Amino acid sequence: MAKNIPFSILPLPMMKRVASPFLGLGYRLAKAFPYLELELKQADIDADAEEYAAIMIFGFIFYFFLFTGICSFLLGKFITATHIILGVTIPEFLLLGVTIGLVAAFLIFIQMSMYPKIQIKKKVRAIESNLVYALRTMLVQIKSGISLFNVLTMVAGGKYGQLSEEIKEAVDEINTGVAEEAALQRIATENPSPYLRKVVWQLVNGMKAGADVSDVLSESVASMTREQEIEIQRYGSNLRVLSLVYLMIGVIIPALGLTFLIVLGSFPKIEITEFTFWALLGFIVLAELMYLGIIKSRRPSLMGV
Repeated sequence: MAKNIPFSILPLPMMKRVASPFLGLGYRLAKAFPYLELELKQADIDADAEEYAAIMIFGFIFYFFLFTGICSFLLGKFITATHIILGVTIPEFLLLGVTIGLVAAFLIFIQMSMYPKIQIKKKVRAIESNLVYALRTMLVQIKSGISLFNVLTMVAGGKYGQLSEEIKEAVDEINTGVAEEAALQRIATENPSPYLRKVVWQLVNGMKAGADVSDVLSESVASMTREQEIEIQRYGSNLRVLSLVYLMIGVIIPALGLTFLIVLGSFPKIEITEFTFWALLGFIVLAELMYLGIIKSRRPSLMGV
């Protein structure tokens, strides 16, 4: 199961009970997210679309009042001005507190709405990082005369991360009496990884057609290897562009920025303080961290972690 929803004050089962009064609003809000039900299932979040939308609404209301109360209390110690709105005198600290509360609650609402997609991306990367290695192992075992079920059991108990967890669910279903084709077909239908779905569909179709499983797996391995090579080439092309971005962030902007500040400081009416240079350093460090994040996000999932 996935971890608790971010910014949730209670575990997920308790959050569902606390947010139950908002199920009516959650039903209407869920219509704005047509793929939320599927995303929750793929992200292993134990809640349906209406329940999750109700939790989002509860989180928005809770954090709105929380941030509004805290900010209003703190600002009230420093701000005494008032404003007249529609004939009503309202303290300025209260207006600022409500504004901050709305903005903070809205950002948390957006984060909660994006959480299933974020979990799915992490899950897909964890699955695909071991997919090629697992397929090669399966191919070797099948050609050695081991049955498909035993090979699946071996992968489920192996060290293939999230992929082993996905295969283990199919193995457990087969052990309860579900046909191999049906268990694999469920993976092909519900799994978020397009590469794993492609491989499993090829395997299911081959089994239905009576083809040799080793031939199907051999073609799948060759196909994934080609996909891996294409992704590596695409990643190399992206790195050439990103290297220019790094050159801008790490060399050109600091050098030109420092020179520009020195030139500006020579004018008598323009004062360049020490804080300006620290601000430039902070901007460069932040840009470097963002650059590292971009590099990591562009890394092909089939290359492994």
